[in-house]
Amino acid sequence: MKKQLAGILSILLTAGLIMIPANPANAVSTALQKEITQINKDNAKFTYWIGLIFSDIANQTAVDQINAWARMRGITANPVLVNQNNLNAQVTAALTAGTMPDALDASSGLMLQLGTKNLLNVQGTLDGLISKYGGLNPGASFFNTPAYAAKGLGVPYGINGNLINRRLDLVKTKKAPTTWEELLTQARGAMPSGGGMGFNTGNVGDAESIFGAQLLGYGGRIADDAGKACTLDSKATRDFLTFVKKAYDAGAYPSDSTNSDGAWDNNKYLGGKTAFIANPGSVYTTLINGSATWEKNPTLAKNTGFSALPGGPVMRVSPSDAWLRVVSKTTKYPELAKDLINYLMGRSQMQSYYRAAIYGPAFKGFNTFTFWRKSIDPARAGLYELALYGVTGRFPDVNNAAIAEFGNGFNISKMVQAYLFDKVSIDKAVQDAQTICTAIYKKY
Repeated sequence: MKKQLAGILSILLTAGLIMIPANPANAVSTALQKEITQINKDNAKFTYWIGLIFSDIANQTAVDQINAWARMRGITANPVLVNQNNLNAQVTAALTAGTMPDALDASSGLMLQLGTKNLLNVQGTLDGLISKYGGLNPGASFFNTPAYAAKGLGVPYGINGNLINRRLDLVKTKKAPTTWEELLTQARGAMPSGGGMGFNTGNVGDAESIFGAQLLGYGGRIADDAGKACTLDSKATRDFLTFVKKAYDAGAYPSDSTNSDGAWDNNKYLGGKTAFIANPGSVYTTLINGSATWEKNPTLAKNTGFSALPGGPVMRVSPSDAWLRVVSKTTKYPELAKDLINYLMGRSQMQSYYRAAIYGPAFKGFNTFTFWRKSIDPARAGLYELALYGVTGRFPDVNNAAIAEFGNGFNISKMVQAYLFDKVSIDKAVQDAQTICTAIYKKY
């Protein structure tokens, strides 16, 4: 009987007398179907570079989601995890060799540097998602304004930025530090033998980010209000360097802080070897869930306090930035790339990813996830607030390609290193950085 029914159904389908409704999730346009056919004919894989973060669960989730999308489309994917600290260098090498992936994760700074020469415009995809999810959160909205030079070149999927993580069981006061001087005092009290300030001083994004916030706190600026000329050489920059040297000479920085390991500070804190770090949430995730390297540590999680970055005598900022999904101009499969972005930005996919990742929500439609509540996950609550209230766009500097190149070259960190470790004078350290900065801004 079942065979007879199946045969009748087959005849009716062939004759077009009945139709099976299409599954919207699997529906494809003519252009997309053409690319699906072509990539299989080419016997090629769709390659996506994922920005590796300090969360094994989030990284695997991203890989699994890309492979699930590929199976749905009847193709083969090649998701590649690339450490975010190495991404700029790997992209530069790929551009030279002509081996760019079809699509990739990118910081806003990298997206600025790649520009329209290397990236496809995906404004239509972004507009569709904005309509679907009720708009962008403030932390992501800047990247869809005419003021942003790379507008339309990527879809923001996560807002990131550092929160201070501090050992409540070691710090002698429960009051969160509001200035860098207060943090130094608390760090020295928490670990009198030294190493309480677990901030990196090497060529790594963590160091550049913290030094950048400190520079602003002491009144320093990288460029003028127009974003045309470098203004690093100032008394305020010297005030910032004076504070860093004071902290270093006091032994507040761990002795091995000069390194290029983006996970160094995370591991310091997880191993109980420092009292303060700046982290977007991956450490708390590890304390709660464990990882391939670290076991769960609910006691340390309970003894960890979170607060916004401190300020200096001039300004206090909580810098935030966005990570975005971008499409290489060299891809042979642009419709597949945009289809993948839409798939990854699905509500269920983003909920699974955000639960384990270190980002706040880019779109308003994701604000209802329960793990943004402080009572459930204090670290993600901080990231949520950063998405709503954080300072974006390299404020108060103009967020342009020049400042992106300056930052991606770790030039504030190198200025600090010259003063602390190379024993050059404070004036020479600042002047040399000014020279590099001026040359970069002149290029644009």
